[in-house]
Amino acid sequence: MLTSLLLSAALSQDAHLPPLIPWQGKSETLMQTQGPLLTDFERSDGVDSPNYKDTMAYLDQLTKANSAQFHTVSIGKSDAGRDIRMLIATEHGLTSAEQLVADSKPTLLIQAGIHSGEIDGKDAGFMLLRDIANGKRPDILKQVNLLFIPILNVDGHERRSAFNRINQRGPRIMGFRTNGQNLNLNRDYTKLDTPGVRAIAHVVNAYQPDLYIDVHVTDGADYQYDITYGYNPSFASSTPKVTQALDRWVAPIINARLEQQGHMPGPLVFVMDKMEFSKGLAGWVAGPRYSNGWGELRHLPTILVENHSLKPYRQRVLGTYVLLDGAIEALAKHGKQLNQAVTASIKDNYKELVVERAYASDPDYISFKGIAYERYHSKTTQAHEVRYLGKAHYYPSLPIYWQKEVKTKVAVPKAFYIPRQYGQVLDVLNIQGVKTEAISTPVTLTLHQGRIGSHEFAKAPFEGRFRVTPTMEYTEVNVMVDEHWLKVDTDQTLGLLATHLLHPQAPDSLLQWGFFHSLFQRTEYVENYALAPYAEQMLLNNEDIKESYEQKLKDSSFAEDAKARRAWLYAQSPYYDQQYLNYPILMQY
Repeated sequence: MLTSLLLSAALSQDAHLPPLIPWQGKSETLMQTQGPLLTDFERSDGVDSPNYKDTMAYLDQLTKANSAQFHTVSIGKSDAGRDIRMLIATEHGLTSAEQLVADSKPTLLIQAGIHSGEIDGKDAGFMLLRDIANGKRPDILKQVNLLFIPILNVDGHERRSAFNRINQRGPRIMGFRTNGQNLNLNRDYTKLDTPGVRAIAHVVNAYQPDLYIDVHVTDGADYQYDITYGYNPSFASSTPKVTQALDRWVAPIINARLEQQGHMPGPLVFVMDKMEFSKGLAGWVAGPRYSNGWGELRHLPTILVENHSLKPYRQRVLGTYVLLDGAIEALAKHGKQLNQAVTASIKDNYKELVVERAYASDPDYISFKGIAYERYHSKTTQAHEVRYLGKAHYYPSLPIYWQKEVKTKVAVPKAFYIPRQYGQVLDVLNIQGVKTEAISTPVTLTLHQGRIGSHEFAKAPFEGRFRVTPTMEYTEVNVMVDEHWLKVDTDQTLGLLATHLLHPQAPDSLLQWGFFHSLFQRTEYVENYALAPYAEQMLLNNEDIKESYEQKLKDSSFAEDAKARRAWLYAQSPYYDQQYLNYPILMQY
C-alpha cells in the first residue's frame, strides 16, 4: 500500500508546482538518440540522472573511448569511502597537474553536484565530453584544457529520492543537498571540515585553473529566466579587477550563446519578500564560505551558476551545456585578458578588507522578466499564500537592494603570528595553500593582540559547529617570537584569504567558526578565603585599583552583588589567568 502511494506521488510530483511557459530551443539538437556514448539523461529523454555507480561507469566509458585525451583521477574520498573523481581533458593527453600548469592553454574547472540534488552540471558535462570523445567537438581541446568533477558531494548523491526538493522539476530521482554528515559543502570553503571541499582546495592549488564554474540549482521565486549565474559585483568585490574582467570578457559571450540557443540568461539575485515579489530583489554578496566568495579572495575568476529550479530538468541541463560551451569560448578568446586582470589584482596593495556587508537602505532599479502571481487565502494553512500563474510579467523598473553597506571593515596586517600549538588552524592554512614561514631566529616584536570583550555563542549548531560572535579590543604587546611560532605574511597571493581566516572580526574567521573555543573557558579559579584578605591588601597598596573599585561601587547592582565583587577583584590580581579571552594570533601592522 505504502509503495503504491509513493509511486502515485512520484508520478504526479510536479502537480503542486506552478504552471510552465512552454519552451523550445535550438539546444535540443544537442541531445542524441543513439550511439555507444549515449548518456542516461538522453536515454530517459531528459528526465533522469544516473546513480553514483552508473556515473562512475560512464566516466570510465568516456575515458576508454578517448584515452588519448581523457584521463581520470581520484581527488579524494568521501566520509563513507567513495572516490571523488575528476576527468582531465587535454588535446595531447596531459595527465599531471604540473603538465597542465606548464601548458600554454587556459584551464577551465567545472564542478557539479556540490549540492547533489542540484545535479544539472553532471549530465551537461557528460554530454559535452561525449561530443569531444566522438569527434563532434574537436575545437574545444584545441583551445582549452578541462577539469570536470561530475559529483563533488558523492555521499549526498546516494541519498537519492523523488522527494528531496519540493520546488524542483527533476531529475525524477535526485540526491540530497548535504553530505553524509549533514554538512553543506557550499558553506565549508573557509573551515574545510568536509573531504569534498578539501579536495577542491587541492585541485585549485595544484592545477591552477584560469576559470572555476560551480553549478547549482536555485531556490525561491518563479521568473522567466532558466539559467542564472553570477559573481560578486565589482562595487562589492574585494578583487574588482577580476570581476570587471568577467563582466567584459566572459559574461557577454555566455549570454549571447544562451540567447542564440533559446535560453534566457538572468542575474544571480534573490527575492526580498517571497510573499510580495514587487517589493524587490536581494542583491546577495557571497562571503568566502561560498565557492564564489572564496574564489574572489583567491583572485580566481569564479562563476556560481544557479539554474532555475522550476524549469524542467531537460531544459536546465541543455542550458548548462550551452553555458559551459560559452565559458569555453570566452576562455579561449580572452584567457590572456583574464589572466592579466588576475595578475594585476594580485599585485594590488590591499590596505583594508570588507569582511561583512548589509543590504542597502535605498535600492537600485533593474528591468526584470518575472512571472505573474496572485495572493490568495489558503484554507489549509489559514494564511495568505502566493500562487504563480505561468504567464510572463515584465517589470521595467524593479527595486534591487544590493549588499552595498559596509558593516565590518578591517585593516589588513602586514603579517599574522600563530603559536604552533594551534595545529588545526595550521592544517587549514596548509590545505588552503596559504604560505607560512617558520621563525628561525628569536626576535622581540611589537604586535597587536585582540582581547574578547564580550561574546555570544549561537543557540544552535550551524554546519556542525557552534559559532561565536565576539567584540574585540586591541592592545600593543611586546612578544618574543621564536621557533614555537609561525608567520603568515599577507604579501602573498592568498593574503586576502589569510586575513579573512585569521582576523577575529571576520564572520568566516576560524575564531568565529569555533576553532578557538578553549579561549572561552577558565581553568584556574580562586578560593574566597584566600581572595578576601588578598583583595584587602591589594586595595591598600594600589591606588589605581582602589580608585577603579570605588567607581565600580557607585553601580548599586555591582555593589550589592558579592559574586560580581569577587570576580572583579580576582581579575585585578596577578593570579588571574592573563591569557583568558586573549586571541592568540597576533597581528603586525
